[in-house]
Amino acid sequence: MPPRNFYGWKLLSALWIIVFINLAFPIYGSRGVEAVMMQDLDLNRQTLGSIFSIFTIMSGLPGPLVALCVGRYGIRLTMLTGSLLVVVGSILMATVVNSGLLAAMVFGIVVGIGVVMGGVIAAQVGLVKWFVRKRAFTLAILSSATAVGGFIAAPLLNRVIEFGGGSWRVGWWFMAVLSCFAAVIAVLFVKESPEDLGQVPDGSAEDATSATDKGGTGHKRAMVHRTTETWTYRESLSGPVYWLLMVCQMGVSWGFVVFLSHGVAHLMDLGHTRDAGAWAISLMALIGLLAKVIVGVFGDRIEPRYIWACFIGIFGVGQVLAVQADSTMLLVFVAACIGIGFNGGVVCLATVLSNYFGTKPFASLTGLTIAVNTTMGAIAPFIAGRLYDNGYGYQGVFYTIAVWCAAGTVIMFMIKPPFKKQVPNI
Repeated sequence: MPPRNFYGWKLLSALWIIVFINLAFPIYGSRGVEAVMMQDLDLNRQTLGSIFSIFTIMSGLPGPLVALCVGRYGIRLTMLTGSLLVVVGSILMATVVNSGLLAAMVFGIVVGIGVVMGGVIAAQVGLVKWFVRKRAFTLAILSSATAVGGFIAAPLLNRVIEFGGGSWRVGWWFMAVLSCFAAVIAVLFVKESPEDLGQVPDGSAEDATSATDKGGTGHKRAMVHRTTETWTYRESLSGPVYWLLMVCQMGVSWGFVVFLSHGVAHLMDLGHTRDAGAWAISLMALIGLLAKVIVGVFGDRIEPRYIWACFIGIFGVGQVLAVQADSTMLLVFVAACIGIGFNGGVVCLATVLSNYFGTKPFASLTGLTIAVNTTMGAIAPFIAGRLYDNGYGYQGVFYTIAVWCAAGTVIMFMIKPPFKKQVPNI
């Protein structure tokens, strides 16, 4: 057992709170806020989709640059800067924004960059420095911050808006205060590395040494493929497996951002209240915890690619049910399917990439996947809004994504684990 004064556990708590605030509230909580803002500013669905598209791009595309900032300026300064950008963006949303264009610039760009800088990338780097033997365990705990925050954020901000007389701007003031708190936590509690405090990873030199990463030379179990080869980033991209995995997950990513940007408005069109729409968003996040538990329990016993395929299929079912989710029961099923499918897929993505290609190219592969999925997925809310405004509704988008997920499920079961080409000796 690590000694009680090992700072890594305090750091984990601090990073969890920062991610809980900076990531979950802008992504999940703002959905109910924007539904009210759309009515107050007389925005059409295309404009609403465009705002969220820009936010989606800016909260993922700069990921490689954020990684460079962490390396050059440190975890604390990066997360502090991100928190302050969310504060500034929230204050501008609460005071200055009075049009769709300004909302796109402030929420899409300022808050979006704040989320990626003050969110999970820097936090994961911090935990990797502090933990070796318990690295997977601590990263799993960190990932729960988004799910728990998403469950709380939407209904909480909805209550804040009601308390503020129905003004959506009050919700942004509330988020500004929260991110100020996150900035204070970053300054006071985020430490760069164990060496700064005279400690070692995991709190014990013996633990850290015994758990040293072997660079992707793991062992195999009967049911789970784990590469015993050392892959490079270029070699990982040269074959079809990585690209097929990403394309299969892309349907889920697109469907998720469409539902986040248009879900509350769509459910209100079907006769649900704004409270019910906000509750559905929060339920998606909460049920996502179940998917992460499933991967944690079975991912080392059953090939996680098969579990991932099932998650993609479940997500597709949720898209079909969303078209006519006009009852409470259907609303629950939609939220459950989308929450399980997306959150489970995110965990499986990391697991499968590390199992198939090892640890050496893992960060680069994950960064590329996030950048491509967020950028391409950002188009989907705009298309959905455009189709709605032209009188076609959302059903075409939902059905298209469902078909994509059905194809992705089949492909996932058919993919074979990659093996490096052997160069014959001459």
